[in-house]
Amino acid sequence: MRLGSLPYLNVKPLVHYLEHGGLPEGWELVYAPPSQLARMLQTGEIAAAPVSSYAVLADSELDVCPGLCISSRGAVKSVLMLSKTEVDLVRSVALDTSSLTGANMLKIILAEAYGLTPEFSQTSPDAISEALERFDAVLVIGNPAMMYPKWGLHVLDIGDEWMKLTGLPAVFALWAGRNLTSELIEVLHRSYEESRQRIEQIAREEALGLGLSYDLCYDYLARTIKYELDEPELASLEVFREKCLRHGLFDVPLYPAKIAAL
Repeated sequence: MRLGSLPYLNVKPLVHYLEHGGLPEGWELVYAPPSQLARMLQTGEIAAAPVSSYAVLADSELDVCPGLCISSRGAVKSVLMLSKTEVDLVRSVALDTSSLTGANMLKIILAEAYGLTPEFSQTSPDAISEALERFDAVLVIGNPAMMYPKWGLHVLDIGDEWMKLTGLPAVFALWAGRNLTSELIEVLHRSYEESRQRIEQIAREEALGLGLSYDLCYDYLARTIKYELDEPELASLEVFREKCLRHGLFDVPLYPAKIAAL
């Protein structure tokens, strides 16, 4: 069985155990950004992945693993709009091609909280500086958002803005797949339970690899990112779906998240 994973720091407390001997024999873990993982699920290349919340809502055949997600209850620090001007003056935004949920949350936030409907384009996460030369702002997600220097830029944190707008957590990703089995759900939950005991170790390893401080990585994993899919997160998913529908942010119908049975 092939499972997908994100190439970001925030997923480590869900998959570290799988990466270090916890995968059942014959299983494989592959890495891709959120938008690519969604396509891989559609084509059957992978059985499950921590996939974009937006992708889950856009695919009625995906089952959500109960109890697990990647979310924040306030500032997320890794889904950011960086701008050269005050937010009120932003007229053009380059969206990270890796992003689905963050991109659509940003469109909702700008429209509802700031009364803005800027021109949106897309950019590679490797071309942030170039995008800032051509556009007023750029949406950046994952490790690049944490690592990119912010001096002289205005920072809009999508998690913080979503909480202000809705009073609910921002749910960025969900473990999802087609016809999730009880065995797979058990493996995913065991991985989280084992991995969450290793936060200090993960923070040390990732700080070295990313060139970030241990304290920043530890605080991000232990306090900023939330991994339990509880009632507030489920309510937020439905609010997100309703707002996407209201703003016309979809090419296909959007469905309520379907939680797999334990």
